[in-house]
Amino acid sequence: MTRIKECKSCGINVHVDMDELMIDEEKSVSDDIYDERLAVCMECPALQYGTTCQHSGEIVSYRALFKEKRCPYPGKPRW
Repeated sequence: MTRIKECKSCGINVHVDMDELMIDEEKSVSDDIYDERLAVCMECPALQYGTTCQHSGEIVSYRALFKEKRCPYPGKPRW
């Protein structure tokens, strides 16, 4: 999955090519869980610029990949 968005604060393009990342399968979630997490993030009011979590500062398509990561939404994580 490739997403290209312009960063509103710095004016550069953010490019994440998920197919090019070398991620240990033992550390990553299944495709179904990843899709569920990403769908939740895309509907979250804390999503900034369509790419970045306001609470973690991370690109959500990357954060959603890892088993050890949790939603950082304060008070009530969404996944």
